[in-house]
Formats: sequence, structure tokens, C-alpha cells
Amino acid sequence: MAVPEGFLFTQTALRTYQECPYRFRLRYLEQVPWPAFPVSPEAEAAFERGRRFHELARQRFLGLEVGEQAAAGGEEVARWWAALEVSPPALERYPHRFPEAGLSIPFGRHRLGARYDLLAVGENSACIVDWKTGRPLPSAQILAQDLQTRVYLFVLAEGGDVYHAGRPFSPEALAILYWHPQGQVHLPYSALRQEEDRAYLEALIREVASSRPEDMQPAASEKPCISCAYAPLCGRPTASSFEWEEEEEALFAETETWPTE
Repeated sequence: MAVPEGFLFTQTALRTYQECPYRFRLRYLEQVPWPAFPVSPEAEAAFERGRRFHELARQRFLGLEVGEQAAAGGEEVARWWAALEVSPPALERYPHRFPEAGLSIPFGRHRLGARYDLLAVGENSACIVDWKTGRPLPSAQILAQDLQTRVYLFVLAEGGDVYHAGRPFSPEALAILYWHPQGQVHLPYSALRQEEDRAYLEALIREVASSRPEDMQPAASEKPCISCAYAPLCGRPTASSFEWEEEEEALFAETETWPTE
């Protein structure tokens, strides 16, 4: 068995496998450090803007005043922040706010986890908020089938009682909201979707866990290589652009926010 018992699957790890099994092998099984390579000033600046906005949002929902910081973050960050001030997520029903909230659940012989930008909890309901500042949001139909949506809502439906005084949430009381400066997409959940997601994720994790390392080969297409620093290790062209991927797994040990008793 290539994947060890107790391995923490996240949407990042599962998406990595879907895009390129060899990248999953290098990153998660062989734990080859993610190589550093020069990036353009434009790419580095874009990364920093996104990181800064996420940090400002985290502080805002901790109750801190960050308006001056937002204004000092540059024109684009200030514009995003103005959009958030004008059209914030509708969270009046959810008085308890947990920025960068972590949650993981047992899932067969492994674990399945999620790290939420913001988890908002009400009396009997909860809403996941995910900040997006890059490309425009896809349609609701596409987002509903996205791996992030499926993992995030399923994990909350299965294990969200730790944020709810030990009381599980009804799937129908859960939702995810993708927030973008240009608009928002709100997706409700249901018991039917929960069971569909369970079957989908079980099959996907079973496929990953049963694959031998030697069978995890580079993707047939070179499209994923464009933003992969491992590209030279498997004879592919050196990445010409850089797409930062948050080390979601590391956040579970380092910056995870848990509910207080």
C-alpha cells in the first residue's frame, strides 16, 4: 500500500493526484521538497496581493480594525477591500466566526480534512466562506461539482459537531459561499449531496490508496506542468509561470483554529 494508514487527504492532495499522479507521488509519498525557481515580478506581486487580502479578511472577522492596512496594501487590494465592505457575505444568521478553521474526520483507514478561510456558525446552521481574488468565479453548476466544494461541505456535515457544542448539523443547514470582488456564489447542501459526495470521495481515495508508486506516472498532457516546479524532474519543460499552492496540510499543525470550550 503506497499511501500510509492515517494519511490526511485534503482537497489539495486529491486535486494534485487528479492533475498529475506523479506530482502526488513526489509531494506526498516521497516528500520531495517543492523546488524553488525564479518567478516574474508580476507573479510574485499577484501572490502577495492575494495573501495580503486573505490576512486582512482573517483579521476583520477576528474583530480587528484593518481599514488603514487595506488602504496601504496597494490599489488592487484596496479595491478588493472596498468591494468586501460594500458587499460582504450575508452572515447575520451566524454570530460565531472562526477564521482559518480546521477540521478533519476519520475516513476509512485514512483521514479527510479541510481548512476553511472562514467558518460561520449559527444556532443550527453553518456557512463556509472562501475568499477568491484571482480569476472570475466559474458558474454555480461548475463550482457545485468542484472538489473543494465537495470535500469542504462533506467534512463539515460529518464532523462539524465540534464547532456546534457536540451537536451535528443537518446537511440542509449547511452551505458554502465563494466570495469574489466581482460577485458571490452561494451553494446549499443536502443529505442527497452528502451521500453522493461520500461515494465519490470513497472511490477517489480508494483509487489513490491502491495505486503503487511506480504506477503514479506524469500526466499525459503537459498542461499541469506549466505551473509545476517538479516539471524538470520528469523531463518536462521548465515551468514558465508560477501558481502558488497553499500547503493546506501544514496548516493543520501550524495555524489551525479550533473552537473554544
